[in-house]
Amino acid sequence: MFIALWVLAIIYIGYLVSPFVGAMYSITKIPSSYFEIKVDKENHRAIYKQVTTMPGDWVPLDKISKRLRGAIISSEDGKFYTHPGYDIEELQDAINDGVVKKKKKVRGASTITQQLIKNLYFQSDRSVWRKVKEMALTLWIEDHVEKDKILETYLNVIEYGENLYGIKDAAKFYFNKEPAKLTARESAFLAMLLPSPKRYAQSFRKKQLTSFANRIIQSVLFKMLQGGYIGIEEYYDNLDSRFTWEKHAQPEPNEPIVIDPNQLEPEASSDDLGNL
Repeated sequence: MFIALWVLAIIYIGYLVSPFVGAMYSITKIPSSYFEIKVDKENHRAIYKQVTTMPGDWVPLDKISKRLRGAIISSEDGKFYTHPGYDIEELQDAINDGVVKKKKKVRGASTITQQLIKNLYFQSDRSVWRKVKEMALTLWIEDHVEKDKILETYLNVIEYGENLYGIKDAAKFYFNKEPAKLTARESAFLAMLLPSPKRYAQSFRKKQLTSFANRIIQSVLFKMLQGGYIGIEEYYDNLDSRFTWEKHAQPEPNEPIVIDPNQLEPEASSDDLGNL
């Protein structure tokens, strides 16, 4: 009986650990692999299959607009290229908001790397144990995969709308463009979608930006300016431009933003942006 209990315990532990070990092995293959996406429309989720041949809808990082890369990083994870997979300051602020200040709406603290791990391996798992595994795999992927490949994979697998995954399909759906041709404003729109793509895509469905979407796009553009991804002239050009699908109503006036040139990074050169 004692031996049988030990055997059962080992089997159970193996059952718990095997998906985690499988994910670790999968991560080691990411530098030389890609992910095919099959949409499970009934359960509203994506099913990812790791493959060694590049799928037709996969876009290499150097074929994705540098403006989009800058918008996503500015909006989602400003320290992406410098942190080890997690942002300790954001984690501390999130804990402070949720535990100390007991705010109902707590800021998100997940980095691009953590979001990628969640999307690929833990979509249906919402347990505390999942967070522990997510952090472990975040450190693992940062140790085995280059930042550029992490970003490339992220942009190619995340959701941009109802049953809409990957930057190639998103650029085509919203702007009828290839990802390389996206402007700063279009990039800011796609970045605006990411926290809740189905909900925030209502601007596209209505063919007119909501006040919320307009405000967030302005904010992303300003962060891109601050980060040196665009210059002041491009910032103002995109701030007051319109999408081709917007109705021909007068846009809401933008609130003036006081810009201190001393707080701006130099506009990123082509060499600098090549690292994105």
